[in-house]
Amino acid sequence: MKVLKRDGRFQDYDLDKIKLSIERASDEARQPFTLSDIEILSKDIHRKILNMKKDVISSVEIHNIVYNQLKNAGFDEVAKCYRDYAKNNYA
Repeated sequence: MKVLKRDGRFQDYDLDKIKLSIERASDEARQPFTLSDIEILSKDIHRKILNMKKDVISSVEIHNIVYNQLKNAGFDEVAKCYRDYAKNNYA
C-alpha cells in the first residue's frame, strides 16, 4: 500500500511510523505508553487501514484514523498532542 503525503509524494505504508508517532504523542502528553499499549493501539489502527482495501491512502486519512482511535480508547490528552504534533510538523 502507498501513502500519499501532503506534499504530493508517495511513500510505502509503514506501521512503524505510526507506532513512533503514537509513542511521541504519549510522551508529549506526559502519559507514556508501554510497548504493549502501543502494540494494541497500532494493531487496531492497522486493521482499520487494511479494511479500507485501498492501494493508496492519504496521510490525512491515516492521521484521522490514529486520532479517532486514541480518542475512542479514552486517551484524549494523547490524541490532542498527536493532533497538534501533526499540525505543527506537516502543515
